[in-house]
This record gives sequence, structure tokens and C-alpha cells, in this order.
Amino acid sequence: MLFAKNKKIEAIVCDKCQGTGYLQFRKCSNCKKMHTGFFYNNLFVYFGKSLTLYNIRLKKARKILNVFRILGALVFWLGFWALLVYSVWQTDKDITRLLTISFWLDDKEPMRILFWLGFISLTYLLYRLSVQNKVQKGIDYKFLEKNIHKTDLSVFDWSVIKKISHKDKFDFSNFFTDKSEDVLQKSFLLAKNYHSSEITSLHIFYTLLSSDEIVGIFVRLGISVKSLQSKISSLLEKTKNTELVNNKYFGDDFWQILFNALDITVNFKDTSVRTSEILLATVRQSEIIQEILYDLEVENQKLNNVVEWVRMREYLYDEYRKFRKAASNVSKYGMDKAMTSVATPFMNSYSKDLTLFAKYGHLSTCVAREKEIEEIFNIVEAGSENVILVGEHGVGKMAIIEGIVQKMISGDAPKKLLDKRFVQISTSSLLAGTTVSGAQQRLINIMNEVSKAKNIILFINNLHDLTGMSGSDGGETLDVSETLAEYLSSGNFTMFATALPEGYNRHIVNSEVGTVFTKVSVNEMNEDQSIRVLESKAGEVEYKNKIFFSYDALEKCVTLTDKFFFDQNLPASAISLLAEVGSFTRNKKGQNSLVSGEDVAEVVAHKTGIPLASISENESQKLMRLEQEMHKRVIGQDLAVELVANALRRARAEMRSQKRPIANFLFLGPTGVGKTELTKTIAEVYFGGEDRMIRMDMSEYQDTNSIYRLIGQPGQQGTGLLTEAVRQNPFALVLLDELEKADKNVLNLFLQVFDDGRLTDSVGRVIDFTNTIIIATSNAGTSYVQSQMNAGVDLETIKDHLIHGELIQYYRPEFLNRFDGIVLFKSLTREEIKKIAGIMLNGVAKDLETRGVELRVEEAALEALADVGFDPEFGARPMRRAIQDKIENGLAELILQGKLQRRDVVVLGEACQITVER
Repeated sequence: MLFAKNKKIEAIVCDKCQGTGYLQFRKCSNCKKMHTGFFYNNLFVYFGKSLTLYNIRLKKARKILNVFRILGALVFWLGFWALLVYSVWQTDKDITRLLTISFWLDDKEPMRILFWLGFISLTYLLYRLSVQNKVQKGIDYKFLEKNIHKTDLSVFDWSVIKKISHKDKFDFSNFFTDKSEDVLQKSFLLAKNYHSSEITSLHIFYTLLSSDEIVGIFVRLGISVKSLQSKISSLLEKTKNTELVNNKYFGDDFWQILFNALDITVNFKDTSVRTSEILLATVRQSEIIQEILYDLEVENQKLNNVVEWVRMREYLYDEYRKFRKAASNVSKYGMDKAMTSVATPFMNSYSKDLTLFAKYGHLSTCVAREKEIEEIFNIVEAGSENVILVGEHGVGKMAIIEGIVQKMISGDAPKKLLDKRFVQISTSSLLAGTTVSGAQQRLINIMNEVSKAKNIILFINNLHDLTGMSGSDGGETLDVSETLAEYLSSGNFTMFATALPEGYNRHIVNSEVGTVFTKVSVNEMNEDQSIRVLESKAGEVEYKNKIFFSYDALEKCVTLTDKFFFDQNLPASAISLLAEVGSFTRNKKGQNSLVSGEDVAEVVAHKTGIPLASISENESQKLMRLEQEMHKRVIGQDLAVELVANALRRARAEMRSQKRPIANFLFLGPTGVGKTELTKTIAEVYFGGEDRMIRMDMSEYQDTNSIYRLIGQPGQQGTGLLTEAVRQNPFALVLLDELEKADKNVLNLFLQVFDDGRLTDSVGRVIDFTNTIIIATSNAGTSYVQSQMNAGVDLETIKDHLIHGELIQYYRPEFLNRFDGIVLFKSLTREEIKKIAGIMLNGVAKDLETRGVELRVEEAALEALADVGFDPEFGARPMRRAIQDKIENGLAELILQGKLQRRDVVVLGEACQITVER
């Protein structure tokens, strides 16, 4: 179990009041109500509030009293003013007198007192509501992290602690949220009800399970809270005392959890101790709770990530509120705060203002790209006016741009970027309905307007699209490099741009415009970053489909897309899968369903054909009897069947290297002994059908240039026969038939595939072979094998000599060592040939069954076929010809002559004679 442990904190507890702060309802004079604390970064941090039954009841009474105060004020306010209106109506039958000046200036008007009583009640109501909704000041975590005051950390004497300067003391009990305080109070009452001597981790954990925030965390973890509560309750029952004991309540467990919750809050850079921080501190404190969670497949990183997810949702909501407040100060007309902006009508026709998009909440929140945004801001502050983001499709270049715009609006960007419009030029609009020279003139006009406006930052997405593009007549070439470079060099405005690596290297880096841009590389996100992005996107998908994602679902979205969709980049590929899984789960399970990792695996399995869901009972039974299934089609060859079956079971149980193919086998032996038939059987049994077999006849690759037939012609996408077949069907069996006939350089190509499970095609795409089984068949050394078998030499001896002698003529030793198994197929006996005849005739029977005709085969017919079809040199191949000549030809004649009717029975008798019974 890899759970983090709490820091061991030396708690200093007042020995007089035992951590309560009171002695017989009076404030403890020994500790002055500080009662428990510890030294933290040269500060004395203490918990100043008292958790006693009296204080808990007092707080509860105050809450009830406050409700009555608010309700009373509301009743008096409405009552007095209603009475005022009623009194005026009863007196004059005209309430419009309330609107006359004479009513309010007449000192003798007795009913004015009702108005003032109502007004006082309204004022009191507003006061009570403001007190109730007062925003609590948060923890200054920067002060706690970097306190400059020096305090003697060896002090344990309360007489000295009381004299510590006020600036060196910190009461963190005021920074617990209301829900956190409720957890502590309920934990106290729970321990009291169980007659426990002190509050333990189990008391706090059980109480946390009643908190909405914590219930949400365990729902995301896919754990039943009721089941968890039941387990904790049974543990508490075992520790329950039947008699009252000397309760001190606040033992070391309690204070370790509280002080570590504060430490976690500071590390999170949060301003309040929430229930989620208490949860983490509680789990880290108790090995019993860790064991329970570990049994439920919850580990440290998983728990931390889900807590971070819950915190992120709260953070995004808080940031959204701050952002909306800041956005209200942004002009909707493109003016700066000084109202000095110049109109830009021409630019507006070919662009969109991202500042306005952000103001109205149409831009997505940028997550997990803090490093890149900070790098961009540092570049801008260092004096560079122009930045270009370079990265592959789907890595999040546009998300970074949107994050910059939002920081500009919230005021968190460098001063050079504040109070400006961020405008994206539409390249499609720029190029629409004009020539190349016309598009260049449009761009010049736009930059002239921007230069005059002084408050615009230009942005061009995929800048390489505006360079090196030929016109429709093929004569002109669009290249804005010189034009852009000239305007940007003047420093009159700032420009941001994005580009793909290929476009940047081909069209920008060596051009004039490349000299005025500072490049920022945007790499593909790792799995943790991608999960954070999905956590920020999940809410939108949940709201749309009325479903809820578990953490396992988000994790699976990232890991499975990273593993199986090589032609897409994180996080875009995972975001796309997240939306697809949300729709799939709603349609399958209905609304208000929880999306599990299994649901994600099912969607990916549908898309790739790879079995990814948990092994069902039926599939488990099938895997355990693979040998029997294979022997229905493959006769003899027990060693080969056993070797393959074991490899398939390891693969399905994920007990194999995930960076290599499922298995690499070399099948050796004479022709017609079942090498290809076993390969087809594997495709049928494990991959779902013979159409899942990619067959490569290696006799077609006998020269070096034939490599390009396998991986594609240079620069031509989709021309590789092998790479394209595996890319489109990554869960398949690859058969390399007659391997010995391939060129040596072609064989070298497969060294990488056997080792790394990957192959790069002619255009640089990485093709994944880790979900394939690669089987090579070879007739190399056949004459040697047959002569040795005829001499009575055992199979293992033949195989050993074959590998270390005969095969060296065809394959290098390092190539042979890449195979997981080299299987030597033995020659078939007459009895085995007879069984094969029965299997082949089953195929004939199925064909007849579709016509409503039954086939009955007598033993004499099988004996006759065995006599004709047995040939030790050619294996089962003569049997196929024998069945065609003696049976299928005769049946074809009967069908064509109309002599076979539905419900007829065809009987194969002695010497394969065909008779028809009706």
C-alpha cells in the first residue's frame, strides 16, 4: 500500500485544560485559551476554539437564534408596512395618500410611526443577512510559508508561549469552513456516544462520510458510501466501551489530523481548511483506513487526484466569478479604459475579437499549461513583441491562447498586454473570393489599422497556411513573410501565432518572419496533465448528458487513447473520447448514471475491436479451454497448441510486456501439417474471425526495395501494405507466410517490430503492433526434418539441431532470438489424417445444411479417404484434393441434376460411394 503518511508534528497541549481551553466554564489561565498548538515555520500555530459539549450546544443555539432573528425581522418589516397600508386605507379609502408630501411632513400624522418601525426592522434584517453571509478572511499561506520572524522552536513551557509576540502566533481555528467545523463537532459527539476515551481517525472518517463533499469524492471513486460506513461502524462497535471511561477526547490522533490538514491546505495554496483536507489527513493517519481503501482499489495517487478534481471544480467556479467581475470592466465596443481606441472596420470584417468571446464566457478554461503561459509572459516582459507557439495537432496550442486572453481580462498578465483587444485573424475569410495579391493587400490594410489603433494584439492560427501557398492559376504564391516581418519589426503592435512543427520548419524558421518571432514549443501532455484537463471538461459533458464520471473513467480515457490512438495527441484525443463515452453511457444506462472505467473500455473496444473490458465468466471459461477449442480444427501438434494458448491467456490477463506484440512465433515443419490452419484457428478463437488475419506472402518481398511495399513509398501516406493494414486493424493476427523467401533487409525491419511493438511508416506515423500476434511460417529445413523423423529421432533433438544448424542458412541468430517460441510441427500420422478428413467433411455438411440436406458419413468412408489422402511428405493437402474428387464433384452433379431435395439424407459409404435417402 503506497499511501502517504502524515508529518509527525509535536503537539503542545495545555496540561491544565487538556486541550479544551476551559476550566469549569472559565477560560484557562495557563494557556489563555490557546490550549493546543505547534511550531510551524517559526510561528506558534494554535487551535483557539474549544470543542466541548457546552460550546457545541451554544453554537447550535446561536444558529437557531439567528434564524429566529432573521424571521422575526422579516415578519416585523412586512407586518409594520402592511399595517401602515391597511391603516391608511381604512382611514381615507385611498392609499395614494402615502405618495403625497403632506403625509410625510405632517408632524401630527400618527401612522408614520409604522413606517419607521418597518424601516428599522428592514435595516436589522439586512444587517443580520450581511453578518451571516460575510466572507471569511482566508489563510495567508504565503505568510505561513515564508515567515521571517524567529521563535525558539524548543519552547514547551506555556508561561513562555503566552509571551510570544502576537505577530509570531497564528490561530487557524477560524479558517475552518462551516462544513469542516461540523465534522469536528460531530466527531466529538460520536466519540462521546461510543464512550471512547478520545477522538480517533475512525470517528472522524465515519463523520466525514456524511459530508456531501466527501460523498461526492467516493462516488467519483466508484465506492458505495453506505458500504464504507457499514465497515467503519462495525469497527467502531468493536472498540465501543460499555461503561463511561475517563474521557480526554483530544488525543494525539486528533491533533495530528488537524495540524496536518492545515499543512495540506498551505501546500494546496488554499485559504480555508476544507473537509477534503481533513479527509486526506485522516487517511494518512490511519493504517486501518488505508487497508480498507486499498481493498477497494483506492491508492494514494488516486485519492489525491480525485480530491484535486473536487477542488478544481470549486477553484474554477471561484475563478469564473472573479473573471466575470473583471470582465464587466471590459468594453464591448473595443475601447480601452481611456476611451481612446481607433475604429477598425476593415479588420473587423476579417477577424473575431477573442476579448469579447472571453467577456461573455465563450472561451474554455486553460488547465495544466501554467508553465507555457509563464514562459510566454517572461518572453513578453523581456521585450519580445511576437511569440509563436509550435506543436502538433491537439496538444492545446489554442487553449494556451485562450488562457492568455482570460489572464489579460482578469489583470494577471504583464502590463504590456493589459487593457488591449486580442483579435484573431480568420485566414479563411482573408483568402476567400480574391487572388493571392488581393489577400496580401487585405493583410496590409489590417496591419495599417492595427498600427493606428495601438490597443490590439493580433493572433493568426496556423501561420504556415499563409506562406508557400500557390494561387488557383499556379502562377502566384502566397507568402506573407516579408510583409509580416516588415510590420512586426517596427514594433507598432504585438502578434501571437501558432504553427505545426512541419509547417514551421518548412516555411517559417528560415524566412524573414521567423527572425521576428520567439518560438515556444508546446509538447504533448503527459497522463497526469491530461487527466487534469478532463477534470475541467467533465462538468460540461455531465451537464449535457445528465450523467456522472468516475475517476476511473477519466483515467481510462487518457490511458486508452494514449495507448491505442497513435495518430491523435493528448489531450484532444481524450477529450473527444470523453464526449463519446458520455453519450454512449446515457444511451446505454440512462440519465443519472455513473460512467465507469468499464464503460470507457467498452467504447474503445467497439472502436478498435480489442477486448478491453474485464474478463467475464463466460470468457474466462473459454480462455481456460483454449486447447480444446483449437483442437476442434487442428489435429495433433499438441506442443504448438499449448504454447499458443498460454500466450493468449497471458495477454488477456495483461501478464505480459505492454511494449511488445502479444506473442511472436515461428512455425517450422513440412507442408500440410497445420501451420496455417493453427494460425487461422487463433484468428477465429481469439481475435473473433479469420478476417482479423493480416496475411503477408513473404515470397513477394525478395528484394531490398520491397521494404517500401510494407511501410509505404516515401512521402506517400497510406501506401504501406503492412503498416496501413495494422493501423486500420490494430487488434489482429499478422501472418508472415514463407518467411525464408524474404530479403534479408526485409527481415531486419521486423527486428524492431518484435522488440518494441512499433513500426514507423513512410510519412513518420508510428504504427502500434502491441495488440497483434505475429506468426511466421517457414518450410526452411523441411527435408532435414523429414529425414530425421523417418530415422526415428525425437522432436526436441531435431528442433535443437534445426535452430543451431539448418536455420542459420536463412536467419541470423539475433533474429531467431526475437521469437517467443519456435515451434516444430511434426508429420501427421494416418490416424490424424483420418480425423482431419472428418473435420473437412463437417464443412461440406454445413454447406448441405443450408440447402436443407443432411450428410451422414460412415466409418468406411473415412477409412477410404484416409487411404487416398494420406501422404507423409505433403501432410493434409492431398486430403483436400481427395474430398474434392471423390465427394464434392459427385454432390455438385446431384445438385445440378436436381436429384437432391430438401430433407434428403446424403450417405457416404464404403469407397466413398454417395447414396441419397429420402
